[in-house]
Amino acid sequence: MSTKFSWELNPMDSMADFGAELNEQLPPLVRKLLTQRGIRSPQRAEQFLRPRLADLGDPFDMREMDAAVERIFRAVDHGERVCIYGDYDVDGVSSVTLLHTILTAYGVEPACFIPVRTKEGYGLSKDGISHAVEACGGKPDLIITVDCGTSSVDEVAYLNSIGIDVIVLDHHESSTRGRPPAVAVVNAKLEGDSPLTYLCSAGVVFKLAHAMLKRRRLQDLT
Repeated sequence: MSTKFSWELNPMDSMADFGAELNEQLPPLVRKLLTQRGIRSPQRAEQFLRPRLADLGDPFDMREMDAAVERIFRAVDHGERVCIYGDYDVDGVSSVTLLHTILTAYGVEPACFIPVRTKEGYGLSKDGISHAVEACGGKPDLIITVDCGTSSVDEVAYLNSIGIDVIVLDHHESSTRGRPPAVAVVNAKLEGDSPLTYLCSAGVVFKLAHAMLKRRRLQDLT
């Protein structure tokens, strides 16, 4: 089978020595992959293989993350109706699932809506919004879009006009019309100089989860 892709392996002069304990635990292939990634000390290997939130960068470095967290906690504290509006691909479904888990842990019972491509098309659309409201059992106070929404200027404006706040968690490019009028648009590609433009939408949702935990730690976490 032909393919347009070709793999280029990073050069490796020698296998890194991660110490007797890790060398015994790690298969040679894992040690090789770590070495190729420039990870050569036991400490860096442990950090890579067993990451902690404390080792990650501050999620509030993402522009508008603070506004997104503040609005979500307002929904939590006031028992507002929340709807998650996602995309139908793997990233979209993963993002919806992760965000649903996060909000549920904070006491919100969000409705979820994923458009059918042949019916509602991609992203926010007139039909999609109508069906999402139905899925929520009525007009929600807040719609959080994941893996879509960055270019939905008219659709977000319409939601605002009928009294629905919008938060966009996305990784797609913006349109020539600029930022949609949402409460918050958390998308590294709108920042220009962000080192996080590689994040998919599930990664953006993960950053949101980290930010929420930093702002308000869940009681049952250790």
